[in-house]
Amino acid sequence: MSKIFEYTNDISLNRTARVRRSISNSGYARQERGSPTFYSMEVNLPLLTKTKYDEVESELLGLIDGIDFKTTSLPSNINLTFANGSIIAQSGLTITVVDANTSGVDVQLANVDNSSNVKAGDFIQFSSSTKVYQIKEDATASSNIISFKLMTGAINPIVSPNTFTYGNGVQFKLLLNGRPNVTVVPGPGYNYYAYGSFEFQEVL
Repeated sequence: MSKIFEYTNDISLNRTARVRRSISNSGYARQERGSPTFYSMEVNLPLLTKTKYDEVESELLGLIDGIDFKTTSLPSNINLTFANGSIIAQSGLTITVVDANTSGVDVQLANVDNSSNVKAGDFIQFSSSTKVYQIKEDATASSNIISFKLMTGAINPIVSPNTFTYGNGVQFKLLLNGRPNVTVVPGPGYNYYAYGSFEFQEVL
């Protein structure tokens, strides 16, 4: 995990998508999504010791001041990528994507235990893309199949034999929008280090 995300105690997660809106001469309004939903994060760190500051600085140097990307999970104590549901494999079988019933926002998985369920807002990621998705509404398995909808259509086709990650294990591919300022805070015999906010944007 990124040291920036490991040490944070404050993350603001936002969703953005381009929306097309129009109003007819008779007053009827229409709007539709014009792009997939992407996530942005504002990450704040507490005061850091010199050791932790050096670790964060080393990571920032590796990012070449925002030119390179960072792929990381989020700390489970922040509880942003929560998994209130669970997707469990049927005993002795491997969960597979049902290609015929998976397209756009619709996903169907077979060979799941009938105790499996997903909750609106839970995060899921498929091996076909770095994109992280959120589940749109609750769903429960039946006859060892679970069908659910994503908040935004799949960037790349989700097909068998794609694997998936559910909940806190998802890995966001992020771009750091500029390097925040850092100030030295004198302490009793040693210094602390305070960063401004880190602004990250999900990218593909």
